[in-house]
Amino acid sequence: MHRRALGTHLSLAACASLIATSALQAQELAEPVESITRAELRDHIHYLASDFLEGRKTGEPGYMRAAQYGAIHFAAAGLEPMFADSSGTPSYFQDIAFNSTQVSPVSDLQVTVRGEARRYRLGEEFVTLQVSSGLELSIEEAPIFLGYGIDEAEYGWNDYEDLDVAGKIAVIVGGAPMRDGEPVLPEQQHNVYRSLSRSANARVLSAMNHGVAALFVVIDSESTSLWEEVAGRMSQRSLQPAPRSTSEDSGASSFPWIVLIRARDAADMLSGTGYDPVSRTGTYTPGPLDGVSIALELRYDSEPAPPAPNVVALLPGTDPVLKDEYVVISAHLDHLGVRNGQVYNGADDNASGSAAVLEAAEAAAMAPVKRSIIFVLFTGEEEGLLGSTYFADNPPVPVESIALIINLDMVGRNSPDWPESLLVLASENRRGELLEVLRRVNARVGANLDWRLNEGQDPYSHVQRSDQLAFLQKGVPAMLITRGFMGPDYHTPTDVPGTINYEKVVQAARLAYALAAEVGNMDEPLK
Repeated sequence: MHRRALGTHLSLAACASLIATSALQAQELAEPVESITRAELRDHIHYLASDFLEGRKTGEPGYMRAAQYGAIHFAAAGLEPMFADSSGTPSYFQDIAFNSTQVSPVSDLQVTVRGEARRYRLGEEFVTLQVSSGLELSIEEAPIFLGYGIDEAEYGWNDYEDLDVAGKIAVIVGGAPMRDGEPVLPEQQHNVYRSLSRSANARVLSAMNHGVAALFVVIDSESTSLWEEVAGRMSQRSLQPAPRSTSEDSGASSFPWIVLIRARDAADMLSGTGYDPVSRTGTYTPGPLDGVSIALELRYDSEPAPPAPNVVALLPGTDPVLKDEYVVISAHLDHLGVRNGQVYNGADDNASGSAAVLEAAEAAAMAPVKRSIIFVLFTGEEEGLLGSTYFADNPPVPVESIALIINLDMVGRNSPDWPESLLVLASENRRGELLEVLRRVNARVGANLDWRLNEGQDPYSHVQRSDQLAFLQKGVPAMLITRGFMGPDYHTPTDVPGTINYEKVVQAARLAYALAAEVGNMDEPLK
């Protein structure tokens, strides 16, 4: 009840003063990293993942309570706001206006094969989903068949090779490549791609990285759960940032529309490729589908929705020159809300990461470094990386001045594949230098890290699966701290504070702080 009283009955300044005063004596003698404690992290997680916050769904009252809580603790640490509210008062909130959207029934799909046209019925013969940004689509052209839609050039398979698919329609099927009866890809990658459901994220990310406008995914008999998931999401309203003007073009990241059709309905379309989607047999050569034309019209119905801000704070650097370079420490604050009367508390996903950011901010404020550090609690990650994409497209500092983003997502549980360990994954951009910094820092912090995914390609594309992706697309080096996605209680009502491994959260928070301090004090930027 103490936390609730602070959040609802006192001003931001008064709350911050109380928190700062109560913590001052304990921190005066502590090293910054030692101020990050199990007890304080536990308090943050128990509040953020309490029923009182109703699952922190973007735009709902519980999320706003969580956002206020984050702002209070940033203020208590002595961090500076970077924005202003409508009255001009400094604010920790980067306000984002949202629209509530739903795929419009006027959306239309017509496929013409060798002169014969067939119209597909929305919700029955095709379902569709736009990953982010709310862009509508109207396109008519010959699609490009990409086979499995796999880009693993490092392991000898790239369905995109020598093909320009930017702004076009691409068609892919499930499965993993075989040659002479043996898998082409290494065992771990092969096992992921064998399942369309398990590999959907990797295939969509490949399409996005190549600029595909609409990705047609042919659903086989083993992937009906993917159809049901997309159909369910299509029938629900989702959030998209509202455009600031009718002519706005912010240069936002381009995510493809996803269109699912069943194998039997794709057989005619693919009949000239040599591959049979029903039997999943045959060979193919990626390229345009001769004699095939797709006319695709994808629209949204939209209405205004409540706003939901990013929570942002600045710790200025101490060096007169280097203070204009920045390290970002971030986590997403939102979760799934209430569904069918049950609260999805999101203790691991991602109260754990948010708590770590709050504690890292408090530690960093005790000993500022040469570069400035920005702390961000993002909104709308569960809706499609909305808050981080908006921040990267509308940054409070030049995006090219951001030296590194350290993002924390799900750092509080033990995953089956990486028990007791944390993963710290570096972006391809500056990977060598980032891993060198990580080794140096962790020699002091002593976090239990699993290095295997840094020694080869990540089959689950972890480093592209959370808010750091929006920064990667801007060329900003990134590090993701996570326990691994999926796993126990993922996106269920049982993701509650009592299941958290608090020692793991301590390690994640201390590591994030120490990494930011190390990079923040380097004489030379990452090269």
